[in-house]
Amino acid sequence: MVEGIFGLSPAKQEYYSASSLMWLPDRPASAIAKSSAIATIGAWQHELAGRWSLDDEVLTHVYLATARLKLGDIDGAMESVRPIMRLPEERQTSWIRDRIANLGDIRDTARYRAAASAADAREELRAFSA
Repeated sequence: MVEGIFGLSPAKQEYYSASSLMWLPDRPASAIAKSSAIATIGAWQHELAGRWSLDDEVLTHVYLATARLKLGDIDGAMESVRPIMRLPEERQTSWIRDRIANLGDIRDTARYRAAASAADAREELRAFSA
């Protein structure tokens, strides 16, 4: 780990990996994003207070959901994002709401339109967004 103003903990490095790779359209990038998000969540459980942001931890769950959805795991995506959807409204920043809305955009693609689990996810995400 590099210390100082530009230093990033291993957890923060994984966080940035997940948050950037989840946007790429290919499966290998989505798989790495998923692994990085899982590693981040696990690492932050062992980080010292003040070394991570609660908002970043919440967003990591959304990044995990995005990567899982891109890999075709609708149930896993919803499992990842449900705790975030249950947060008190004051904790649901616009950034978090925007990222969850992106899940709705992804699940509306032709790949998921006919899937029964996608219809359930669509309903749940619409209820959250309302």
